[in-house]
Amino acid sequence: MFHKFSQETMRRRGGDQAGRDGVQALAAVDAVLKAERLLTGELLEPLAAFTNLLQSSQLPPEFGDYSLGDALLAIEEAQAEHRQHAEQHWEFDPELSAESAAGLRDFVPAPVEADAGDHGARLKGFVLEAVEAVAPKNALVVGALRDPTLPLAELCSRCERVTLNDLDLPRLEDLVRRQVPEPLRARVQLERYDPTGSYVAFAAGAKSAIDSAASPAEAEPALLRLLESYDVGAGSAGLSALETQPDLAISAQLLPELGAGYARTIAAAYAARAWDTASIATAPLGPALALLRCLVEQHHVQALLRRAKSAVLVSAVSEVTLQRGAGGKDVAASEPHDLLTVEHLVERLPRSADVKAEQSWEQRRGRVLALIEAVRV
Repeated sequence: MFHKFSQETMRRRGGDQAGRDGVQALAAVDAVLKAERLLTGELLEPLAAFTNLLQSSQLPPEFGDYSLGDALLAIEEAQAEHRQHAEQHWEFDPELSAESAAGLRDFVPAPVEADAGDHGARLKGFVLEAVEAVAPKNALVVGALRDPTLPLAELCSRCERVTLNDLDLPRLEDLVRRQVPEPLRARVQLERYDPTGSYVAFAAGAKSAIDSAASPAEAEPALLRLLESYDVGAGSAGLSALETQPDLAISAQLLPELGAGYARTIAAAYAARAWDTASIATAPLGPALALLRCLVEQHHVQALLRRAKSAVLVSAVSEVTLQRGAGGKDVAASEPHDLLTVEHLVERLPRSADVKAEQSWEQRRGRVLALIEAVRV
């Protein structure tokens, strides 16, 4: 498919530099799918651009309608074949002790206020519609600290057991005290859980790479090796330490935050050495970090599909900064910024996913306007 499209691109573009660059990138992705090489950060953008063309029907039907989710899963199979004789570098390790969690400050979500506006009403309505449709006896909220607008009291009143997990157990306890009436609290179970299973290993690996280097230039190759060594498969990803499969799993506003702490961890270590942090966002670290974020996001999507009987996934998909325009009206200061490498949340789902409901709305926080999309599968 990529080989065919690269030929078509060359024909249409007439061999100009942009066309040659595009063909080269697609040829590299084709080699990844043939298990001839590994996927690296600089290939994520052309891969996403290609699947966007497929999803928006801008290519002939014979190319198919594969999503980015489909592409990443296919690539993962090819990478497993490419690595079949290599030593495993990473493990999915989600359960955290209090001591290990204390070292993950850059991954813990910052406290946010509950949204009392349209976002809060739409989120609550979508979740409760799912509860009505599924009638769960047990529910799981993954990353429960990410959006305090979730209707936890109503969820607890309709389920026999509700499990809430996140990195910060004391804050989860406080959340329950604030939002769940005392007679219902016996139904709540809390757990300290890393939904990527990678945070402790990444923090240790990044610290070792930076502590042993004399300069950013010396640390960069070691950090790049760490990022590119990630070899956990989507099948290993989980949602909870509980053995029982939840009737309904809910992930709200967690997806874009799953990989945000990787760059923050490196930046904090650089700052502690009085190093300039600007290079973290540029090549080669920037694209490598973007790919790792994309992979752990996809693994979370797969875990929702595989490890829960039904699931609700709600996420900001893009955001734009607003500025005051003519006549005092707010206007976009720039083009929208994609948060999930795609234009729409369903593009992160494989075609096999059975989407039973979906909605979208906007959320404004200060000068930032975000597009929120929700799906039930």
